[in-house]
Amino acid sequence: MLRVPSLTLKPNRERRLENFHPWVFKDDVENIDGNFEPGEVLEIKAANGAFMALGYVNARSSIPARILSFKREVINLEFYRQKIRTAMSRRGKLEHTNAMRIVNAESDGLPGVIADLFGDVLSIQLRNAGAERHKDLIFAAFKLETKASSAYERSDTSERQKEGLENRTGILWGDVPETVGFLEDGINFSFSPVGGQKTGFYLDQRDNRRLMASLVDASSKLLDVYSYTGGFSLHAAAKGATAFAVDKDPIALQALEKVARVNGLDQKISSRLGDALEVLDQLLKENRRFTHAIIDPPTLAKRKDEVVAAKRIFTIATKNVLRMLEPNGIVMVSTCAYHIKVDDLIEACRFAAGDAKRRLEVLDVTYQPLDHPWMLQVPESLYLKTLVLRAE
Repeated sequence: MLRVPSLTLKPNRERRLENFHPWVFKDDVENIDGNFEPGEVLEIKAANGAFMALGYVNARSSIPARILSFKREVINLEFYRQKIRTAMSRRGKLEHTNAMRIVNAESDGLPGVIADLFGDVLSIQLRNAGAERHKDLIFAAFKLETKASSAYERSDTSERQKEGLENRTGILWGDVPETVGFLEDGINFSFSPVGGQKTGFYLDQRDNRRLMASLVDASSKLLDVYSYTGGFSLHAAAKGATAFAVDKDPIALQALEKVARVNGLDQKISSRLGDALEVLDQLLKENRRFTHAIIDPPTLAKRKDEVVAAKRIFTIATKNVLRMLEPNGIVMVSTCAYHIKVDDLIEACRFAAGDAKRRLEVLDVTYQPLDHPWMLQVPESLYLKTLVLRAE
């Protein structure tokens, strides 16, 4: 009888899967039985041989198994179509925008698969060996379920390298425009699908952009630190505020200038190219003052051992922003790093407040929006955390 390849857990290592966590770590694995290629779907078994799940298996990864299903079923085109269909139906239609994340990896039961829809242009990213092995099925399922007129791939993340995969980008189908446009709260945004970070635009900060827009008026002055393409600046300017964007990426700031002109907001927004901490020092010396600020750096801690250094950066940036903030000014401090917890942000801001001699009131703590779901049993799926603070 032909033996089907399978992965067997060590004794007493079943609890994580019993609680619907979608990963099996190296330390959990007793053995992988049979011949298989990286990314193949194998059965995951308890130490006593009982079936537990089906998952992509890649022995060279620090996460050798990623769960697709907790029941025996055929992993085929219909499987992927159903997963995408379910993910899209959970989201419904977002108000005042035609851009949204339609699949958010493990949170939607598709490990390593990220998909954002901008109008009728789809962006797809595949991050692990299993998604890579099934890419033709996955792409076909997206085409059938989304009916997007065009799609491009941005599978160029560091996660792929850890899986033994090469990065890949390119057009999947249709005529992908050089510049992709979409609407958010009446603002015409655009980005380059080839040059943009991640899958093209930071959709996960949508709710925070709206929150900031609700807090400003024509008398407000916003400091947008680590602005990237200036989503916060544009939302604030649309409400009449002036905005000052800081980023070290010249292409991102050029994109901001272009979008500002298109929306008639270029007189409201200025920018400065450079390292954020260095520019903050310059602004302090120039005696600049602001009523509102957002500190939203890229991922500063991809590993747990990077958290201490990341907190130090948050403390320095927040301290200098507080020194320029008007009385009762508002500052948002945001992290997109899973390893940086809310308590880490709070501690960094507490140190900053002490150094700047400002008393801070916590107005809110926000998380990622509904189209970027996070699952209670999967703490790794919660990555975006933001403190909203008022400085007395």
